[in-house]
Amino acid sequence: MHDTSPSQWTLANLSLPVRLTLAVFMVSVGIGYFSALVNLHFQEASPGELLPTPDDVVTAYHGKSNTGQLLRLLEAHPSLPFNGQGSMRAAFLQQKVGGWEAAVKRKGRELKLDLDNPPDRKKAEQAVLADLEGERLALIAWVKSEDEKRKATYEEDAFPLEGALKTHPITARFVEEGAAKVKSILEARCTRCHASGVNGPGAQYPLESYEEIAVYFKADPSSGKSLAKLALTTHVHLLGFSVLYGMTGLLFALTGYPWIMRLGIAPLALFAQVIDISFWWLARLEAPYGPMFAQFIPVSGGIVAVALGLQILLTLFALFGKVGRVILVLLILATGAGAGIAFQQVIDPYLKWEKSQLTAKAE
Repeated sequence: MHDTSPSQWTLANLSLPVRLTLAVFMVSVGIGYFSALVNLHFQEASPGELLPTPDDVVTAYHGKSNTGQLLRLLEAHPSLPFNGQGSMRAAFLQQKVGGWEAAVKRKGRELKLDLDNPPDRKKAEQAVLADLEGERLALIAWVKSEDEKRKATYEEDAFPLEGALKTHPITARFVEEGAAKVKSILEARCTRCHASGVNGPGAQYPLESYEEIAVYFKADPSSGKSLAKLALTTHVHLLGFSVLYGMTGLLFALTGYPWIMRLGIAPLALFAQVIDISFWWLARLEAPYGPMFAQFIPVSGGIVAVALGLQILLTLFALFGKVGRVILVLLILATGAGAGIAFQQVIDPYLKWEKSQLTAKAE
């Protein structure tokens, strides 16, 4: 039996106060979803990208194959969370290095710069950042070296700098006779937080000996989202988001559109979300299956977005008569124009700034 009766009850039969309340609810859900996309940019997108690229998605959910955790944390972009699942690169930048001002003062004296003069201070800060980058690059080269060499150079606290590292700036106290003091660098930048006697979460992952550090050389079976984080986000989406998608789908189902249209669109966001979340977990499989499922995530996520957008817009139009629909069209046009201006004036310049910061930090 199909609900094709011309006298069927729809949202249009509700009183104006109720319809206005439902309209504001639908708009609020749309704004909330937009804020989720903003969060997605900051959590998973590469600097300068509006949303995660296919490579970003594979890295986030499957991880980089044959990469140990220590190497991954040293190479990951500093915009990622400062933890074992994100990046530790900030330990070699102003934000987390510790003793930044003292280092800048030493560099100022070394280069005979006047730190009260802004251009001179900037020159000193850039020189300190170059030294810190040299430390990081030396550690990366050390981690990538053969096991025997890695252990021997750690115990000797002397890892020979080769190739471009020979001429790359590095903090003076961490280099001697063309060799980087990798053990000292680790103690200064890592062990100060990753020691059994310190406060904070880092104490759970001590890096006070070569044996403790060597645990993180082994390639991760999956360096994507941890099981704990996947379980948390799955719980949030399947409970919280399902309530919202269920409400928007139910309201759309109560409109006067053809039943076949309502049958397809009303449950679509909920259905696509379940498929999307299943891809999150399947992305943890070993290659080639894990990366393959990870590449489906933007597709299923896109279907959720389209379904939700259709539910919101079509339901809004079903709530009102001709005058209300004209007002809605005007509001949508105004929102589109505002979004275009915001992209040109705010979003695009910010994305360009992000990309420029990435280039500056890599130099």
